[in-house]
Amino acid sequence: MTNIVLFSRDDAGKSDQIWERKWIVQSLAEEMQMNEFTEKVSISQQEIAKLHEKSFLSGVQRDSTRVRFRVEGKMMERLLAKNQALMDIIQKLAYLKTNTFYFPNLLMVTDNHGVILTISGDERSMRQAENLNNIGIGSSLSLSSAGTNAVSAAIELQRPVYIAAEDHYLDTMQNWVTMCVPIHNAEQLGVGYLVLTAFQPISAPFMYPCIKSIALLLEYELRKTELQSKTWFVEEMLEERLKGFKLTHREKEVATYWMLDYDYKQIGKVLGISENTVRVYVTKINRKLKVNSKASLILSVLGAI
Repeated sequence: MTNIVLFSRDDAGKSDQIWERKWIVQSLAEEMQMNEFTEKVSISQQEIAKLHEKSFLSGVQRDSTRVRFRVEGKMMERLLAKNQALMDIIQKLAYLKTNTFYFPNLLMVTDNHGVILTISGDERSMRQAENLNNIGIGSSLSLSSAGTNAVSAAIELQRPVYIAAEDHYLDTMQNWVTMCVPIHNAEQLGVGYLVLTAFQPISAPFMYPCIKSIALLLEYELRKTELQSKTWFVEEMLEERLKGFKLTHREKEVATYWMLDYDYKQIGKVLGISENTVRVYVTKINRKLKVNSKASLILSVLGAI
């Protein structure tokens, strides 16, 4: 069993007051499973040494109390616009903004280069991050800006990373424990990073499921949005192509859904007609376009000019 001290904000509105709560967390795996898990998110001392060297060569000073780069103004507006799909999902998932973890923490989403797009946490942690490290929306956690940290390491290594204590490059981050996981879109391309920072010793096996579950939800919503966008585009394209054929309005509707791979029952439900009526329409469409299958219908429509 592992003892972890957690904290909670005052629900009565005294957000500055944080009281100590002891919470016993059962071990999430046997020793061998724990080692296998740790290998997936831990970082070796050789990797830390290389990242520290890159940090030094980039001109980052270990005793610096501020990250070097922070995007602001019009540039930040353009950056948010560029990541609008991700920002819309963050807005939709309200708990990413309210942050319900019951220990001092920062929960951040960065873009693909480590620039913070949104940040939440208890009031004291937010204030300390801003005052001690100049960390807030627009702050860069890249290697050349903040030295070795979980975000810069995840960017360099292209995988989830857990970094604790003195493995951070900046002295002011050495009381941090941070887990960072990449966020991917439907094409498995990285679009950003989800980051959870705690200010007390909390193990990777405790942090990883918390942060990974949120990342998976972000990815699910992102992929669903992308799919809806692509479906809308395909529908618009098919409707435009069908204008070149002598079909009634209803026949064009049925043809569009038929080519989008809806079955008779689904088309009937969408259009408010029976399955048999849908079959009749499909037969009429095939006869008018002189085709005998869905595949040949699609080829005929997509080949239209």
